[in-house]
Amino acid sequence: MSTLILFEPANLASFAPLTYLRSVAELRYGIYSNLERTIELYGQNSDVQLWIRPILAKDHEERHPNLSINQTSNKDTLFLNASIPAWLFPKIMSLMENEQNLSLYKDGILIAAKSAQKIQYSSNFHHDLQKLKHAELDDDQLDNLPIWIWDYLDLISEAIEFDMELWKSENQYLPKINAGISTLGEKDIFIHNTAQISNFVHMDASQGPIIIDADCQIGPFCSLEGPLYIGKRSSLKPSTSIRHTTVGRVCNLGGEIKGSIIHPYSNKSHSGYLGDSILGSWINLGAGTNNSNLKNNYQPIRVSWDGNNYDTDRQFLGAIIGDHSKTAIGVRINTGTLIGPFSNVIHNDFPPRAIPSFSWGNGTHDLDKAILTTKKVMGRRGLQLSSVHEELIIALADDIQPFTHF
Repeated sequence: MSTLILFEPANLASFAPLTYLRSVAELRYGIYSNLERTIELYGQNSDVQLWIRPILAKDHEERHPNLSINQTSNKDTLFLNASIPAWLFPKIMSLMENEQNLSLYKDGILIAAKSAQKIQYSSNFHHDLQKLKHAELDDDQLDNLPIWIWDYLDLISEAIEFDMELWKSENQYLPKINAGISTLGEKDIFIHNTAQISNFVHMDASQGPIIIDADCQIGPFCSLEGPLYIGKRSSLKPSTSIRHTTVGRVCNLGGEIKGSIIHPYSNKSHSGYLGDSILGSWINLGAGTNNSNLKNNYQPIRVSWDGNNYDTDRQFLGAIIGDHSKTAIGVRINTGTLIGPFSNVIHNDFPPRAIPSFSWGNGTHDLDKAILTTKKVMGRRGLQLSSVHEELIIALADDIQPFTHF
């Protein structure tokens, strides 16, 4: 059996703050994470493994007990950059098929590698892969690879389209949609048999498919426009408008949502606008929280993080919010705002466009209180904070460096 190792890119700062408590392979922008997508595609014929930051290893071993993590590679193992969508892997594999000692790059970023010798994992493994023969991809090969966390917003449509076929092969969905639901493009609407859809709901799949997963609840007078995925056990409050978005499992949503990625166990239950944004897990947006996703002068949006400014070259970008963060009622979030994990945003005016982890308004969120809140929030979903994940949170509060770089 061949071996595939998904490895994290060397510089993870560009995927912050979503990658502080998860590996790049676990980021979601379709129905599945890229790790799940890779296992679905190659798990039967290949041994799929992970090479990730050492600080995440114990947490991932606990959450993925059947996955080999940071183990010495076999001969002829194929290494694949975990930030690259798995639907591009076949093209990369074809380029690497007859190679034995090669590292493949695109615009200076390591895309894939293969070594005829075993390579022992270390926190400096990128250096070992760089020792192999070097090849650079042509400009027209594998264009638009994600380099920044906001690049995944451009992949929502493609990811849902690709993942839909995997989802359909594993799930039972309604052969005919209830007459009380108005539809456009009904042939591209897939509702799991266990989902509950109220009357007076409108679904428009003319621009992309709509997939509603198991045990979802969609309230009356909701408007859904594809491409759209609603994850298992998630709910839409009455009169919710949502389009071009992917939603993880067990999320409660309301108001208006457009062009966004929402990871599992996050809530935006009330009125307010969320546009072109990425939410981590265990987030709660207070009633009336709104974000801006377009500058008044229509200029490209710049973001600030860790004391640096970055040009996104995007006209539309809302907020990128790390895990376990909360907003108070009526919070207004500016374009291109990045919020670290465990932050409590309670500002009366526009908050800063870069909010560090463990912030409480203009002060600091006490670590013990943050952990206590996390236990209560998870307990409401029948889950417990493991000692391993608690250690990870404490390490994040102590020093962020191991979470952003190898």
